[in-house]
Amino acid sequence: MARQHEEVRVGAVVIAATVVFLTALVFVGGVNLFRKKKVTYTTYFKFAGGLEAGSFVRFGGLKVGTVHSAEIDPEDSTRIRVRLLVAGGTPIRRNSKARISSLGFLGENYVEVSPGTRDTALLPPGREIPSVEIVQLADVFSNVNNITVNANKLVNDLDDRFLVLADNTNQVLKNVNAVVGPENQQHLTAALANADALLAESRPRVNKTLANLEKASNKFGPTLDNANATITQTKTLAGNLDAVVVENRKQIQDTLIRLHQTLTDAQRLMAAVDDTLESNRANLDETLENIRVSSQNLKEFTDTIKQRPFSLIRVKTQKDRAPRFGK
Repeated sequence: MARQHEEVRVGAVVIAATVVFLTALVFVGGVNLFRKKKVTYTTYFKFAGGLEAGSFVRFGGLKVGTVHSAEIDPEDSTRIRVRLLVAGGTPIRRNSKARISSLGFLGENYVEVSPGTRDTALLPPGREIPSVEIVQLADVFSNVNNITVNANKLVNDLDDRFLVLADNTNQVLKNVNAVVGPENQQHLTAALANADALLAESRPRVNKTLANLEKASNKFGPTLDNANATITQTKTLAGNLDAVVVENRKQIQDTLIRLHQTLTDAQRLMAAVDDTLESNRANLDETLENIRVSSQNLKEFTDTIKQRPFSLIRVKTQKDRAPRFGK
Protein backbone atom coordinates (compact mmCIF):
# COMPACT_ATOMS: atom_id res chain seq x y z
CA MET A 1 0.00 0.00 0.00
CA ALA A 2 2.82 2.36 0.90
CA ARG A 3 4.61 1.43 -2.32
CA GLN A 4 1.60 2.42 -4.41
CA HIS A 5 1.41 5.82 -2.70
CA GLU A 6 5.07 6.42 -3.50
CA GLU A 7 4.56 5.53 -7.17
CA VAL A 8 1.57 7.85 -7.36
CA ARG A 9 3.61 10.67 -5.86
CA VAL A 10 6.51 10.08 -8.24
CA GLY A 11 4.15 10.02 -11.21
CA ALA A 12 2.49 13.25 -10.11
CA VAL A 13 5.89 14.94 -9.74
CA VAL A 14 6.95 13.75 -13.22
CA ILE A 15 3.70 14.93 -14.76
CA ALA A 16 3.97 18.31 -13.02
CA ALA A 17 7.62 18.70 -14.12
CA THR A 18 6.65 17.84 -17.70
CA VAL A 19 3.83 20.42 -17.71
CA VAL A 20 6.13 23.09 -16.28
CA PHE A 21 8.81 22.25 -18.85
CA LEU A 22 6.37 22.40 -21.76
CA THR A 23 4.91 25.65 -20.46
CA ALA A 24 8.39 27.16 -20.25
CA LEU A 25 9.14 26.05 -23.79
CA VAL A 26 5.93 27.63 -25.08
CA PHE A 27 5.89 30.92 -23.18
CA VAL A 28 9.57 31.50 -22.47
CA GLY A 29 11.39 29.72 -25.25
CA GLY A 30 8.86 30.56 -27.92
CA VAL A 31 8.58 26.95 -29.11
CA ASN A 32 5.66 26.42 -31.47
CA LEU A 33 4.51 23.37 -29.61
CA PHE A 34 1.04 23.24 -31.09
CA ARG A 35 2.25 24.05 -34.60
CA LYS A 36 0.37 27.31 -34.97
CA LYS A 37 0.60 28.87 -38.43
CA LYS A 38 3.61 31.19 -38.82
CA VAL A 39 4.22 33.78 -41.55
CA THR A 40 7.41 35.64 -42.45
CA TYR A 41 8.16 39.31 -42.99
CA THR A 42 11.39 41.11 -43.81
CA THR A 43 12.78 44.38 -42.50
CA TYR A 44 16.11 46.18 -42.80
CA PHE A 45 18.19 48.11 -40.26
CA LYS A 46 21.42 50.08 -40.47
CA PHE A 47 22.19 48.98 -36.89
CA ALA A 48 20.90 45.60 -35.71
CA GLY A 49 21.42 46.35 -31.99
CA GLY A 50 22.42 42.78 -31.08
CA LEU A 51 19.46 41.05 -32.73
CA GLU A 52 19.96 37.39 -33.52
CA ALA A 53 17.92 34.32 -34.37
CA GLY A 54 15.45 33.67 -31.56
CA SER A 55 15.02 37.30 -30.45
CA PHE A 56 11.40 38.17 -29.73
CA VAL A 57 9.08 40.02 -32.08
CA ARG A 58 6.35 42.05 -30.40
CA PHE A 59 3.27 43.67 -31.91
CA GLY A 60 2.01 46.58 -29.83
CA GLY A 61 4.02 45.21 -26.88
CA LEU A 62 2.63 41.62 -27.20
CA LYS A 63 4.95 38.78 -28.20
CA VAL A 64 3.81 37.45 -31.58
CA GLY A 65 6.93 35.73 -32.91
CA THR A 66 10.69 35.54 -33.10
CA VAL A 67 13.55 36.63 -35.32
CA HIS A 68 14.20 33.90 -37.86
CA SER A 69 17.57 35.29 -39.06
CA ALA A 70 19.68 38.44 -38.97
CA GLU A 71 22.40 38.78 -41.61
CA ILE A 72 24.11 41.28 -43.87
CA ASP A 73 21.98 42.06 -46.90
CA PRO A 74 23.72 40.48 -49.90
CA GLU A 75 22.31 43.19 -52.18
CA ASP A 76 23.37 46.11 -49.97
CA SER A 77 26.22 45.57 -47.53
CA THR A 78 25.43 48.80 -45.63
CA ARG A 79 22.30 47.36 -43.98
CA ILE A 80 21.19 44.27 -42.03
CA ARG A 81 18.39 42.05 -43.33
CA VAL A 82 16.19 40.71 -40.55
CA ARG A 83 13.61 37.99 -41.27
CA LEU A 84 10.68 37.86 -38.85
CA LEU A 85 8.62 34.76 -38.08
CA VAL A 86 5.28 35.88 -36.58
CA ALA A 87 1.98 34.22 -35.80
CA GLY A 88 -0.53 34.07 -38.62
CA GLY A 89 -3.35 36.56 -38.33
CA THR A 90 -1.19 39.26 -36.75
CA PRO A 91 -2.74 42.48 -38.14
CA ILE A 92 0.42 44.01 -39.53
CA ARG A 93 -0.61 46.90 -41.83
CA ARG A 94 1.07 48.72 -44.68
CA ASN A 95 1.90 51.74 -42.49
CA SER A 96 3.24 49.62 -39.62
CA LYS A 97 6.82 50.35 -38.64
CA ALA A 98 9.50 48.02 -37.27
CA ARG A 99 11.99 49.33 -34.75
CA ILE A 100 14.49 47.86 -32.31
CA SER A 101 13.42 48.30 -28.69
CA SER A 102 14.02 46.86 -25.24
CA LEU A 103 12.01 46.25 -22.06
CA GLY A 104 13.84 48.29 -19.48
CA PHE A 105 17.19 50.01 -19.62
CA LEU A 106 19.21 46.75 -19.33
CA GLY A 107 16.80 44.39 -21.10
CA GLU A 108 17.62 42.52 -24.29
CA ASN A 109 16.66 44.11 -27.58
CA TYR A 110 13.70 42.85 -29.60
CA VAL A 111 11.80 43.90 -32.72
CA GLU A 112 8.74 46.04 -32.02
CA VAL A 113 6.14 46.32 -34.83
CA SER A 114 3.70 49.21 -34.52
CA PRO A 115 -0.01 48.46 -35.18
CA GLY A 116 -0.45 51.20 -37.78
CA THR A 117 -3.88 52.76 -38.41
CA ARG A 118 -7.24 51.00 -38.65
CA ASP A 119 -8.22 52.29 -42.12
CA THR A 120 -4.98 51.03 -43.72
CA ALA A 121 -4.89 47.74 -45.59
CA LEU A 122 -3.10 44.69 -44.14
CA LEU A 123 0.43 43.91 -45.30
CA PRO A 124 0.58 40.52 -47.06
CA PRO A 125 3.04 37.94 -45.62
CA GLY A 126 6.50 37.90 -47.15
CA ARG A 127 6.53 41.66 -47.76
CA GLU A 128 8.90 44.24 -46.27
CA ILE A 129 7.98 46.15 -43.12
CA PRO A 130 9.44 49.70 -43.19
CA SER A 131 11.93 50.23 -40.38
CA VAL A 132 12.73 53.13 -38.06
CA GLU A 133 16.37 53.42 -37.01
CA ILE A 134 17.12 53.74 -33.32
CA VAL A 135 19.38 56.40 -31.89
CA GLN A 136 22.44 54.86 -30.29
CA LEU A 137 23.36 55.97 -26.80
CA ALA A 138 26.97 56.50 -27.86
CA ASP A 139 25.83 58.93 -30.58
CA VAL A 140 23.72 60.82 -28.04
CA PHE A 141 26.68 61.12 -25.65
CA SER A 142 28.94 62.18 -28.53
CA ASN A 143 26.49 64.89 -29.62
CA VAL A 144 26.10 66.12 -26.05
CA ASN A 145 29.87 66.21 -25.67
CA ASN A 146 30.26 68.18 -28.92
CA ILE A 147 27.55 70.63 -27.85
CA THR A 148 29.27 71.11 -24.49
CA VAL A 149 32.65 71.72 -26.12
CA ASN A 150 31.16 74.20 -28.59
CA ALA A 151 29.27 75.97 -25.80
CA ASN A 152 32.44 76.28 -23.72
CA LYS A 153 34.33 77.62 -26.72
CA LEU A 154 31.56 80.11 -27.45
CA VAL A 155 31.53 81.29 -23.83
CA ASN A 156 35.32 81.72 -23.87
CA ASP A 157 35.17 83.66 -27.15
CA LEU A 158 32.43 85.90 -25.76
CA ASP A 159 34.45 86.52 -22.62
CA ASP A 160 37.51 87.49 -24.68
CA ARG A 161 35.45 89.78 -26.92
CA PHE A 162 33.75 91.43 -23.96
CA LEU A 163 37.14 92.07 -22.36
CA VAL A 164 38.50 93.61 -25.57
CA LEU A 165 35.35 95.68 -25.98
CA ALA A 166 35.57 96.89 -22.39
CA ASP A 167 39.24 97.86 -22.85
CA ASN A 168 38.44 99.74 -26.08
CA THR A 169 35.53 101.50 -24.41
CA ASN A 170 37.67 102.59 -21.49
CA GLN A 171 40.36 103.86 -23.85
CA VAL A 172 37.80 105.81 -25.88
CA LEU A 173 36.39 107.35 -22.71
CA LYS A 174 39.89 108.35 -21.60
CA ASN A 175 40.58 109.94 -25.00
CA VAL A 176 37.28 111.81 -24.95
CA ASN A 177 37.88 113.04 -21.42
CA ALA A 178 41.35 114.18 -22.39
CA VAL A 179 40.11 116.01 -25.50
CA VAL A 180 37.21 117.74 -23.76
CA GLY A 181 39.26 118.58 -20.66
CA PRO A 182 39.22 122.10 -19.21
CA GLU A 183 42.62 123.08 -20.66
CA ASN A 184 41.75 121.89 -24.18
CA GLN A 185 38.41 123.64 -23.96
CA GLN A 186 40.16 126.88 -23.04
CA HIS A 187 42.58 126.54 -25.96
CA LEU A 188 39.77 125.75 -28.37
CA THR A 189 37.69 128.65 -27.08
CA ALA A 190 40.64 131.04 -27.45
CA ALA A 191 41.34 129.83 -31.01
CA LEU A 192 37.70 130.26 -32.01
CA ALA A 193 37.63 133.72 -30.40
CA ASN A 194 40.72 134.73 -32.38
CA ALA A 195 39.15 133.43 -35.58
CA ASP A 196 35.93 135.34 -34.88
CA ALA A 197 37.86 138.53 -34.16
CA LEU A 198 39.88 138.16 -37.34
CA LEU A 199 36.77 137.57 -39.43
CA ALA A 200 34.99 140.51 -37.78
CA GLU A 201 37.95 142.76 -38.51
CA SER A 202 38.17 141.66 -42.15
CA ARG A 203 34.40 141.71 -42.82
CA PRO A 204 34.10 145.49 -43.63
CA ARG A 205 36.97 145.33 -46.10
CA VAL A 206 35.57 142.24 -47.76
CA ASN A 207 32.12 143.87 -47.99
CA LYS A 208 33.63 147.00 -49.52
CA THR A 209 35.56 144.97 -52.09
CA LEU A 210 32.48 142.98 -52.99
CA ALA A 211 30.48 146.20 -53.40
CA ASN A 212 33.10 147.58 -55.80
CA LEU A 213 33.04 144.34 -57.76
CA GLU A 214 29.26 144.51 -57.94
CA LYS A 215 29.41 148.09 -59.29
CA ALA A 216 31.92 147.03 -61.88
CA SER A 217 29.71 144.09 -62.87
CA ASN A 218 26.73 146.42 -63.25
CA LYS A 219 28.76 148.60 -65.61
CA PHE A 220 29.86 145.59 -67.59
CA GLY A 221 26.26 144.59 -68.30
CA PRO A 222 25.25 147.43 -70.67
CA THR A 223 28.66 147.31 -72.34
CA LEU A 224 28.30 143.62 -73.05
CA ASP A 225 24.78 144.17 -74.35
CA ASN A 226 26.02 146.89 -76.67
CA ALA A 227 28.90 144.69 -77.78
CA ASN A 228 26.53 141.80 -78.53
CA ALA A 229 24.23 144.09 -80.48
CA THR A 230 27.19 145.51 -82.39
CA ILE A 231 28.48 142.05 -83.25
CA THR A 232 25.03 141.02 -84.48
CA GLN A 233 24.77 144.12 -86.61
CA THR A 234 28.27 143.57 -87.95
CA LYS A 235 27.41 140.03 -89.03
CA THR A 236 24.24 141.25 -90.73
CA LEU A 237 26.09 144.04 -92.51
CA ALA A 238 28.83 141.67 -93.62
CA GLY A 239 26.22 139.39 -95.20
CA ASN A 240 24.55 142.17 -97.14
CA LEU A 241 27.64 144.35 -97.70
CA ASP A 242 28.10 143.50 -101.38
CA ALA A 243 24.45 144.20 -102.22
CA VAL A 244 23.97 147.48 -100.40
CA VAL A 245 27.46 149.01 -100.35
CA VAL A 246 26.65 151.42 -103.24
CA GLU A 247 23.01 152.20 -102.48
CA ASN A 248 23.47 152.57 -98.69
CA ARG A 249 26.83 154.25 -98.52
CA LYS A 250 25.45 157.00 -96.25
CA GLN A 251 23.86 154.50 -93.86
CA ILE A 252 27.06 152.45 -93.74
CA GLN A 253 29.02 155.56 -92.87
CA ASP A 254 26.55 156.38 -90.05
CA THR A 255 26.76 152.85 -88.76
CA LEU A 256 30.56 152.98 -88.71
CA ILE A 257 30.40 156.26 -86.82
CA ARG A 258 28.08 154.73 -84.21
CA LEU A 259 30.32 151.69 -83.97
CA HIS A 260 33.30 153.94 -83.35
CA GLN A 261 31.43 155.79 -80.64
CA THR A 262 30.40 152.49 -78.99
CA LEU A 263 33.99 151.24 -78.97
CA THR A 264 35.11 154.55 -77.51
CA ASP A 265 32.53 154.21 -74.71
CA ALA A 266 33.69 150.65 -74.06
CA GLN A 267 37.31 151.79 -73.77
CA ARG A 268 36.36 154.50 -71.31
CA LEU A 269 34.35 151.97 -69.25
CA MET A 270 37.26 149.51 -69.20
CA ALA A 271 39.55 152.28 -68.05
CA ALA A 272 37.11 153.11 -65.25
CA VAL A 273 37.03 149.45 -64.18
CA ASP A 274 40.82 149.30 -64.18
CA ASP A 275 40.95 152.44 -62.03
CA THR A 276 38.42 150.93 -59.59
CA LEU A 277 40.35 147.69 -59.29
CA GLU A 278 43.64 149.52 -58.91
CA SER A 279 42.28 151.77 -56.18
CA ASN A 280 40.97 148.78 -54.19
CA ARG A 281 43.82 146.39 -54.90
CA ALA A 282 45.54 147.00 -51.55
CA ASN A 283 42.35 146.36 -49.57
CA LEU A 284 41.56 143.24 -51.61
CA ASP A 285 45.06 141.80 -51.16
CA GLU A 286 45.00 142.51 -47.44
CA THR A 287 41.60 140.84 -47.05
CA LEU A 288 42.63 137.76 -49.02
CA GLU A 289 45.84 137.47 -46.98
CA ASN A 290 43.88 137.69 -43.71
CA ILE A 291 41.50 134.95 -44.89
CA ARG A 292 44.41 132.76 -45.95
CA VAL A 293 46.21 133.16 -42.58
CA SER A 294 43.00 132.40 -40.67
CA SER A 295 42.37 129.26 -42.73
CA GLN A 296 45.97 128.14 -42.19
CA ASN A 297 45.70 128.66 -38.42
CA LEU A 298 42.43 126.70 -38.24
CA LYS A 299 43.87 123.89 -40.38
CA GLU A 300 47.01 123.56 -38.22
CA PHE A 301 44.94 123.59 -35.03
CA THR A 302 42.58 120.89 -36.42
CA ASP A 303 45.51 118.70 -37.54
CA THR A 304 47.11 119.04 -34.09
CA ILE A 305 43.90 117.89 -32.35
CA LYS A 306 43.47 114.91 -34.71
CA GLN A 307 47.09 113.69 -34.58
CA ARG A 308 48.13 114.60 -31.01
CA PRO A 309 45.08 115.22 -28.85
CA PHE A 310 47.23 115.46 -25.70
CA SER A 311 49.78 117.88 -27.14
CA LEU A 312 47.68 120.83 -25.99
CA ILE A 313 48.34 119.71 -22.38
CA ARG A 314 52.07 119.01 -22.63
CA VAL A 315 53.20 121.43 -25.36
CA LYS A 316 53.00 125.19 -25.25
CA THR A 317 50.55 126.56 -27.78
CA GLN A 318 52.20 128.46 -30.60
CA LYS A 319 51.19 132.02 -31.27
CA ASP A 320 48.74 132.65 -34.05
CA ARG A 321 50.37 133.51 -37.33
CA ALA A 322 50.11 137.25 -37.96
CA PRO A 323 49.16 138.39 -41.45
CA ARG A 324 51.67 140.35 -43.49
CA PHE A 325 49.21 143.22 -43.83
CA GLY A 326 47.31 145.04 -41.15
CA LYS A 327 47.80 144.87 -37.38
